[in-house]
Amino acid sequence: MNILIATDGSEYADHALDFMLRFPFPRDSRMTVLTVVDDIPMLPAEMDALDETQSEALETANKRLRDEAEELVQREGKRLREDGWPGDTMVRAGKPIDQVLRVAEEIDADLIVLGSHGMSRAKRFLLGSVSDRVLQSAPCSVLIVKKKDGEPAPEAIEPGTNAAYRITLAFDISKASHDALELCASFPLEEGSAIDVVNVMPLITAYRQDVRQHINSIWMQKKIIMQGELNKAVKSLQWATANVKTELREASNVSDEILIAAEEAGSDLIMVGCKDKGPIRRLLVGSITQRMARYAQCTVWAVRKKTAND
Repeated sequence: MNILIATDGSEYADHALDFMLRFPFPRDSRMTVLTVVDDIPMLPAEMDALDETQSEALETANKRLRDEAEELVQREGKRLREDGWPGDTMVRAGKPIDQVLRVAEEIDADLIVLGSHGMSRAKRFLLGSVSDRVLQSAPCSVLIVKKKDGEPAPEAIEPGTNAAYRITLAFDISKASHDALELCASFPLEEGSAIDVVNVMPLITAYRQDVRQHINSIWMQKKIIMQGELNKAVKSLQWATANVKTELREASNVSDEILIAAEEAGSDLIMVGCKDKGPIRRLLVGSITQRMARYAQCTVWAVRKKTAND
């Protein structure tokens, strides 16, 4: 797995790296640590108005930003190497969104990792619109690692070992959902890990009695079929961990109900497939996947399987 870790040196980015060092990624994965430097913004007219001393001071300030960025990626890269992960470090200049997406294309990334604020719906991501925009436009999966204010750092573990995780897998019969299932099943989770496979059936409201009776019959058949699909999912996940359970829910809002299920289970991670291929990606990803990525209290892995068209 080729993984791009975008960092800004914040506590939320540090938390994302902690996640990377504790999760059982394939040991042949390659990590690339990226930070983006956006020089101190100056309009052409403002640049022209600077005298020689001011120009030198501006260049010194920008050089200091670049030096600090280089120190940051070297420090993060060292942590990865000490844990046994090969990889590279990069410092790019420009807008963070553009550079993260450009580097992801350049290195053919399978996964982009971002740190973010794990707060309520009234809050925005730490990186502003970066997480939103990267999720919309990324050519691959995106892992948004959440950290709540005041949340302590995870307990240290031995280098080369992993932690136990509780995962909520949002599941339906779509191709994207099966991609997420396949990925989840590929991880050799630590003892004590658990996976909750959750399907939410969107409620249908009908007011005429004859229509309700017809819908009820169809609804019961759909529930039987979906429970059968959930049972199949359990079988494919039992290699990752024996602690797998299914939950079939009904709600008017699918994304909110999945978030509720994850909170009730105390999940560390929500995995969800992105149903967003093709030219209307930006419209589709703004629905269930993006709502969960934006409002979840825990980390969210939006699984997007790369294709030749990406």
